[in-house]
Amino acid sequence: MSKKILIFDYLKGHDFTSNLRDLTHCASFGEMATLFDVPKTTFSTWNTHNRTSHELVVRTHLRTGIPIHRLILPADYPLEALHHSFTNSKAAEHSAIAETSNEYRADRQSTTNSAVSDTVVTLDSYSLTNGKLLSTGTLPYAKRIFESWSLNAASTIEVENHEGRFLIDKSQNDAVSGDYLIDMNGRLSINPIQRLPNKLAVTLGHTCVEVNDNEIKVIGRVAVSLKKQ
Repeated sequence: MSKKILIFDYLKGHDFTSNLRDLTHCASFGEMATLFDVPKTTFSTWNTHNRTSHELVVRTHLRTGIPIHRLILPADYPLEALHHSFTNSKAAEHSAIAETSNEYRADRQSTTNSAVSDTVVTLDSYSLTNGKLLSTGTLPYAKRIFESWSLNAASTIEVENHEGRFLIDKSQNDAVSGDYLIDMNGRLSINPIQRLPNKLAVTLGHTCVEVNDNEIKVIGRVAVSLKKQ
């Protein structure tokens, strides 16, 4: 091998722990301590001494399917600087992540005495890109927070786009009023919808159009919005 394998500028300290907290949807480091079964003071120590836990990165990736580069590199890190498979084999990457996540989910369901299953809800996660949903594996939510939203994990998915993350309740697929994940002519998007007599008013950008029920497919209603700042 002619090229050196150089060191990356990994996330450290508060940047690392905050990113991990966001990706696992924990409201506090206390919830993270419960999720990962480590003392809360551990995160404070990493913040103070500007440290990174490579073990936690590997464990989280293997258990949830969250890509390692999302866990340990800055969000704006160019994928072109990584191995070409990150940019040239996106479909294969998503399939591999989904396969790992499915195995993890099956293993969790067969483990009746798992302490994690009592504190965590795991949802299928997708990236909404160019009108398509691409699987990005699964993401854990603290069960206490998830239950406060009165959602059923079996009918809820997480969808991320350039605006933020959204929890979609697929059981609510008859649009009345609110934001919905819809399929229009084979392209998916999240749009505000208001039901009118015999029609639906759909907001597309700055334009409101009226359509018949059979012109769009409503996949689910946006139950929770976690928009980017």
